[in-house]
Amino acid sequence: MEPIVAPVTVLVSQPVGILRLSGDNLSDRIKPLFPSLPSTLEHRRIYRATAIERGSPVDDCLLLFFKAPQSFTGEDLVEIQAHGNPHNIRHLLALLHGLGIRLARPGEFSLRAYQNRKISLLKAESLHRMILAPSYAEFQVAHHHYTSSENHPLYGIRDDFLNLLALFFTLLDHPEEEEEALSNLSPHVLQDRIQTLERSISEVINRTAKAKKPFNGFTVLIAGHPNSGKSSLFNRILKDNRAIVSPLPGTTRDLLEGRLSFPFGDLVLLDSAGLRPSEDGIEQEGIRRARRSLSRVDCVLWIACPDFPAPPDFLPSQKGIPFFLLWNKVDLTTPSDPSRYDHLVSARTRRGLPSLCERLSRLAETYYSSSLPGSSSLDSDRQIKTLRRLRLSIRRSRSFLESGRIDLALSALEEGRRVLDDGVGAIPASDIYDRVFNLFCLGK
Repeated sequence: MEPIVAPVTVLVSQPVGILRLSGDNLSDRIKPLFPSLPSTLEHRRIYRATAIERGSPVDDCLLLFFKAPQSFTGEDLVEIQAHGNPHNIRHLLALLHGLGIRLARPGEFSLRAYQNRKISLLKAESLHRMILAPSYAEFQVAHHHYTSSENHPLYGIRDDFLNLLALFFTLLDHPEEEEEALSNLSPHVLQDRIQTLERSISEVINRTAKAKKPFNGFTVLIAGHPNSGKSSLFNRILKDNRAIVSPLPGTTRDLLEGRLSFPFGDLVLLDSAGLRPSEDGIEQEGIRRARRSLSRVDCVLWIACPDFPAPPDFLPSQKGIPFFLLWNKVDLTTPSDPSRYDHLVSARTRRGLPSLCERLSRLAETYYSSSLPGSSSLDSDRQIKTLRRLRLSIRRSRSFLESGRIDLALSALEEGRRVLDDGVGAIPASDIYDRVFNLFCLGK
């Protein structure tokens, strides 16, 4: 396939920047840029070479070569380690583009690995979950699915489903079988097996739905009226000027997200639009999103100030969501009754912020320790849709079986097999017949 390239590391100033290339005959492709490389590159060998542009050195690099098909993508693969100045990495990308190596599309390396049968579709989704995991525990679950795919919940359901198909084929092909192994096989037994499988599918779907959250990590929403200091506090906690701060009300119109990374997991901080009546359509949408997020996050910080000393009545303090009432701008004025507030802070001077951040950190640690993800959860929305479609086919099969139409019940299960073909991987008919012989030892 045509060669592709992508930066593996973020384009920021750092000691080392890495570019990954994949495609056919890469050693010949990159030879004009690295003329000191040998004509034949050895598999899993590291080379030191200087990138040359029109006779002048560009950068000293390390190149790691993987020969097809013994690579992640199944093609020739090269990783270039260069000095991590972002301008240098961009220039190397431009030089490689001049050699006919185009910029990869998002996910294209994993797509090629899947197309070349180096990874399954389920492994690709486990890999994606590994990369985005908000905690090490979540990473471990995804890594377990990736390295031990036989333990993936979809494979367990697949095995149970194939065993059920084997029972159907056995009953249809051997209705008068006298062998002891088949003496207890009947439509009633099949109904019980179908119901058991249906319950297993529903349990996996429900566990995944409970574990799924709108935000990836422990989420804290900063809410309040306009000009109460929400964005200033957001920037101070993150130690970065992520949000625009202005004396004009209504500056923040969308949810802004920032992350703090701790050993136990990520703390996701959200800055929201100020809650007030507004005629501006864009601001109204931001306010709707802020209101909707109040019941979907793990903690709410309501920012009070001299102009708005109390929160409104619709906050979710009765819904089990930790809710903290903060008095901001304590450097300018103090509240008449400080005991009403959980924290007195100043976004301008950072007064009170260390204790607030420590409290949020403890909450996040408790959240991750008490909600460890189970290995029985799925890795993607696509997998959930696969199981829902499979469950629908199984329910149709059970309905036909209850009315005595075994052939139509089997036809509905065959539809389920095609669903699993798409969701897990092709299931050949030979696999089902192997299970018939393994389960019942027909013909000895």
